Amino acid sequence: MQHICFDACTDANAVERELQRLMDEGLLTREQGDWIDCSKIATFFTSELGRKLRCAGKVIREFKFSILDDGVHYDPALEGEKVLLQGVVDCAMIEDDGITVIDFKTDYVTADTISNRARHYAPQVEAYAQALERIYQKPVKEAVLYFFHLDRFVNVI
Repeated sequence: MQHICFDACTDANAVERELQRLMDEGLLTREQGDWIDCSKIATFFTSELGRKLRCAGKVIREFKFSILDDGVHYDPALEGEKVLLQGVVDCAMIEDDGITVIDFKTDYVTADTISNRARHYAPQVEAYAQALERIYQKPVKEAVLYFFHLDRFVNVI
C-alpha cells in the first residue's frame, strides 16, 4: 500500500496492473507479488472510504513522526515526565475539515477475533491520531483499522 497509485485502483484488474508495475519497478519482488490478493486490495478501494482516498487531495503514507508528549497519557506515574512518541502512520487524508487516519492490517482474523484485535491496535491508532492533530493543527475526524482478511473497517475514533 506504500507505493501503489491509489487513483489507479478502480477494480481488481487495475490493481493487478499496479502490482505488475510495482514488480517491474523493483518495489516488490515476484515472490512478494505472488502473495498479494489483488481482489482484497480492490475491495478496499471500491469501499466508500477507498473511493474517497483515491480522489483525495492531500494524502500521506508511511508518515514517520516523533513528538514529545506528557507521560500521563501513557501511565499516571509518568505525570510531568516527557515521553518521546515515535511511529509510522500507514495512511491519512488531510482535508480542510480534519484528518482521517487509516491503519491497514493483514492479521488473520475471524468474525470472532476481530474485536479483540481491534482493541489491541486501538491505542496505537489513537496515538497516531493525537500526533497528527498536533502536527497538522487539525482535528482527527475519523480513525479506522482496515482488516484485509475480512475486508472490514473497525472505527477507532
